[in-house]
Amino acid sequence: MPGKGGSSISIKNKWTKTKWLMADRRLRPLVPETKRFTRSSLNAMTGRYKMVYFKPTTGTGGGGIARIVRASRKFRVKKDGRTFEASSTAALYGRLNKIARGRSYLLQKGIYLQTSRGKPFDLRVTMQKTAAGKWVQSVMFVKLGKKNKVVTNYHQGGKLAYLEPTLRRSGYSGAQIDRYKKRLKTMGLQTARCFDRHAKRFKELGLDVALDRDGRLWILEVNTRPDFSALKSLGDKRLYRTIVRYGRQYGRTK
Repeated sequence: MPGKGGSSISIKNKWTKTKWLMADRRLRPLVPETKRFTRSSLNAMTGRYKMVYFKPTTGTGGGGIARIVRASRKFRVKKDGRTFEASSTAALYGRLNKIARGRSYLLQKGIYLQTSRGKPFDLRVTMQKTAAGKWVQSVMFVKLGKKNKVVTNYHQGGKLAYLEPTLRRSGYSGAQIDRYKKRLKTMGLQTARCFDRHAKRFKELGLDVALDRDGRLWILEVNTRPDFSALKSLGDKRLYRTIVRYGRQYGRTK
């Protein structure tokens, strides 16, 4: 990816990026507890939380993610539209280990997402660098999930939507929405600075941020090469044009 001042770098390993966030004292409280998948971490996480996500350490578009829900004395697991149950943590570990097939996976505390018209959603905060090397929060939008889907991703049947109308439909006032937008921008800048401390060649970041049912924000994941193409699905092309304009400054877009 040619660009001014060297090409932009991309880090695929979610565990590496999560460790960076957790090592930052400002960002640590915003990250749901995350551990490498092992027998002992599975016991700990499913004992501590009613819902836990099981996700590949590398991978994009929300593929391969499973949701584990503890229901009385068993676990209900949903992955790629299929559901299975496990009667104990030992049985659950066996099934998940089979899915992992020796590849590295993470366990993350499940966040109960806020909904809009019955659909769960999370937020995308896009950070991009100008030609002068300054981070700007270029666009924010919402990923509306399909009912009963494990993730909200566009490539998993989700839809993109505008931030303000979605939050209004969830019952937030104009003043509350303005406060969220400010907090999301601050979160984006803090994350960009955190990533800059580890490598100077990042030019773009896409933060996946959950808004939980208590109104709290959480950083679920940071993408170092966020997908721009899905923004074309929005009727108003201004967000897409904005992201392309910034991308041009570091050689991502023409």
